[in-house]
Amino acid sequence: MKKNVLALSIATAVVGFAGSAHAIVTADTTGTATALQFSNTNQGHMLLVPYFSTQGGNATLLSLINTDTVNGKAVKVRFRGAKNSDDIFDFQVFLSPGDVWTANVSQNKDGLSYLTTADASCTKPEKSVINSTPFVTQRLNPKSTDLAGETREGYIEIFNMADIPSSTSGVYPLIKHANSVAKCADNGTNTAWSTLDTDQINLAAYQALGLQQPTNGIAANWTIMNVPKALSWSGTAAGIEAVDATAKLAKGNLVYFPQMSEAASNVNGFTADPLFTNSIVSASQYDLPDLSTPYAGGAVTPRVQADNLSKALAATQVSNEFWTLASIEAETDWVFTMPTRRYNVAVDYSGTTPKATYATGATYFTASNATISGDAICVKGVTSFVWDREENTTVSGPVISPGSAAAPFCGEVSVLGFNNAGAKATAVVGATVAIKDLDTGNFVNGWGGLRTPNGGLGLPVLGSAFVKAYNPAAAAGVAGNYGINWTHRYTRP
Repeated sequence: MKKNVLALSIATAVVGFAGSAHAIVTADTTGTATALQFSNTNQGHMLLVPYFSTQGGNATLLSLINTDTVNGKAVKVRFRGAKNSDDIFDFQVFLSPGDVWTANVSQNKDGLSYLTTADASCTKPEKSVINSTPFVTQRLNPKSTDLAGETREGYIEIFNMADIPSSTSGVYPLIKHANSVAKCADNGTNTAWSTLDTDQINLAAYQALGLQQPTNGIAANWTIMNVPKALSWSGTAAGIEAVDATAKLAKGNLVYFPQMSEAASNVNGFTADPLFTNSIVSASQYDLPDLSTPYAGGAVTPRVQADNLSKALAATQVSNEFWTLASIEAETDWVFTMPTRRYNVAVDYSGTTPKATYATGATYFTASNATISGDAICVKGVTSFVWDREENTTVSGPVISPGSAAAPFCGEVSVLGFNNAGAKATAVVGATVAIKDLDTGNFVNGWGGLRTPNGGLGLPVLGSAFVKAYNPAAAAGVAGNYGINWTHRYTRP
């Protein structure tokens, strides 16, 4: 019996599965996209939310928007942990044309993140299962002393797996809202909803269900809100677009995979994740697609797609502003997310001690610049610099602690606090999983950054500065706290 397995997601050994529909990813010639690029419109075929947090009173609000008013979208949502990008929660959302899906991610009584949604949009598994299932820890290091804490921060991947054009048959009438309600189930002889739980034999079979090659048009907004501290920060997801040879928006490959526990077949054709390709972890159908799944004609293998996306993200320097002025109780955290690192190097927890496992042919993260420390991958060769507001700069560079200033990235989502050495959590977002501190000496306000040369290639990094401050002149009974965030600035190779 098949199970819609969010509750078991990423849990136990999976059963074998005969046959593969998903040779269609590379055999599909009807898509027109030849490349992927990062969007300057804050929407795309794929989206990345660089940070979510339920630490220290934080909750993360997510809005997923279908700006396409003609086609529905079959969308994959995956939460990955901050330490090593391990999958901690994933599911599917079916957006009807012009639809918005919303959710809240908070911390439950056991310290685990959990997602709740009251939205009427269809999901797999169904909304009641999603709402009752906390984030899972089975893919995390079993020897970790704080598995729950590792579910409380990370980043989010979002993929448009397929468009769902208007139709009177197939999936469309089952996910289309009528009087603000969608069926989200089979209807009489229309069994397309349950049929999606079985891997189809070829592209034509998916098209018969009403799925087509994905187009542009999904967008997302995120807000991290801390009610006890009267603070919030918000932003838009980074968009990735599929484009043709003239750089115009185009159709990507249809990459729908069932949200099921059966083993994924032809894994090496669909992912560059070294834990899957080296058979250290058995990939289930719900593990796909990921950022390396070939989505455009120019990426004939997962390795090529992972490298292409890394190149699009790569920066040789990342900079931003910081505030630490005591008179306004200012504090600053910088968040750095490396969403393609997982397709270069991952951590194998199966042995006595964790070890780094490198992908064959990896370019941006290799044994020369990425090493394991404890159970986290650290990136070497990164240095820091700061300037104050009056054109002064340090001679030797500020000190990053704990550990060497050459390795501030120990974790997939690293949070760099300012002038709080020894703290167990960063001062602004309360990060605990992968943190460092930057000591700016006498510079209380200013700007600075990290140099990430990587032999001229740069490092693929996203993120922003999170700042909090207080207005001491606020009247009694009036909240005087302020939350500010600025996207990082990047110097490209």
